[in-house]
Amino acid sequence: MFRILIYLLLVSQITWAKDSTTFHVKSFPNEKLVGIFTADSRAHRLSFSRNLDQTSYGVSMGNIFPVLNLSKGNIKAQLCAAGSTYLTLLRLNKAGSVLNSDYFADIYVDISFDSPIFLRFGTGHSSQHLSDDAIIAGANYQNYAKDYHQVMAIYQSINKHFLSYAGLFYNYNFKTSGDISHKQLWQMGMVHYPFKNKKLAPLFYGADIKFREELNFQHTLNLQLGYAMISDVDHAIRIAANYSQGTDERGYFHPSQRNFAHIGIYFEY
Repeated sequence: MFRILIYLLLVSQITWAKDSTTFHVKSFPNEKLVGIFTADSRAHRLSFSRNLDQTSYGVSMGNIFPVLNLSKGNIKAQLCAAGSTYLTLLRLNKAGSVLNSDYFADIYVDISFDSPIFLRFGTGHSSQHLSDDAIIAGANYQNYAKDYHQVMAIYQSINKHFLSYAGLFYNYNFKTSGDISHKQLWQMGMVHYPFKNKKLAPLFYGADIKFREELNFQHTLNLQLGYAMISDVDHAIRIAANYSQGTDERGYFHPSQRNFAHIGIYFEY
């Protein structure tokens, strides 16, 4: 995959002599073709949230980086690289500690055919761990890592201020306490600005749900209601309240359940 990425970057620097008026290549574009799945509690972005089920905070550091745009006629494609780290910070007895460190890396291509429908094809890796603070405190270490491919169908309407998505992740290499490779994860979700052309324009709501085959398709659901101080396909600053219910997203706690509310600020840039 990385060889393909390097090749595409080199190709993008070439002046196309044949049919150059209809075929366009742009490296490191500023714009994103598809907006973020804001209700996904593991989206690639910078965030800080207060968890209301315990004295803890959720923190993420990451982003989606458009690498290459390809277009010809009505067909557009964008290659993106994305990476994030998610932490849980505990606050106990006037001191703090890091409970877990979860890492995510993805490479994907979004394709559109002059319509609000996009297709996403990608590959990625997630490695999720207890932190040193938790291990020193006596928690038992458990491995959790997976490599996966994904395919996603996305509907994005700028005029209707609506985005929805549904797709499949195939975990071809999946290790926890044992090898549970070749399992599926199904994901779907949406985000909508119902008052976009009115005084309440910044208000939005969203939902995201995942079904995990290794847990007999038990779900992880996140509902979100928020206010976007800045909002477009490429950039946003959001304040949002969330309610999460179902299987815990944090790999070390797989397959435990966690139902809780959290309030956060989210930066997408």
